Amino acid sequence: MAQHGPFPAMLHVLGSALRSEGRLPEAEAAFLQGLSLDPNDPDLLLGYARVCLAAGQAEKAGALVERAASHAPESAAVSAARAQVAFALGKDRDMHRHSTEALAHDPEDPNARALHGTASMLTGDSRSGYTSLASAAASQPDDADLRAAARQAKLMNHPLMLPLRPFARVNPLVVWICVVAVIYGLRAVGLGPLSFAFAMIWLVFCVYSWVVPPLVRRWINRKWGS
Repeated sequence: MAQHGPFPAMLHVLGSALRSEGRLPEAEAAFLQGLSLDPNDPDLLLGYARVCLAAGQAEKAGALVERAASHAPESAAVSAARAQVAFALGKDRDMHRHSTEALAHDPEDPNARALHGTASMLTGDSRSGYTSLASAAASQPDDADLRAAARQAKLMNHPLMLPLRPFARVNPLVVWICVVAVIYGLRAVGLGPLSFAFAMIWLVFCVYSWVVPPLVRRWINRKWGS
């Protein structure tokens, strides 16, 4: 840029590099400069959206992604960005839909696979989640976070974890409140033996949930060489 002046493609590279280093104000300035030269450039809009996501501005990021989509509606990058925005907003099903679209564009893209794997885990499809995350981790072996996510997905897919899967996405406090309500509710209507039996079953389940996951995790870690 010092030799030829600023132009959109190089400002996109600069903004992305600054975002990777965590220098968000400078990254924002680079993308805004690029957009002043070409306000409808999808890559610049998506790059700026990622800066906004990193800064916790999910709504603003969503608006930028939709602007990019109006100029590149079939872009895999748009679908991936939509999935990232949905994740930031806690919209798991929307994330799964958009990540599936991104994966359809390029089934071998490790980033699309990572998004799809995360979305699958969040929506309860641990089998697909592990398949996508394991593939993404194999493509990027130096990414410790991705490897950890694949390992966690492997844990949830173990047969011994089957009884615990329905509770994986539920707030534990809500579960405990419901269990206590059931136990005291049964006792209040005169079903003491049934209340006691339910309490014992729940106790066994709690012990299972405390003992089994660490054992399975230790076995998986040993198998994965860590």
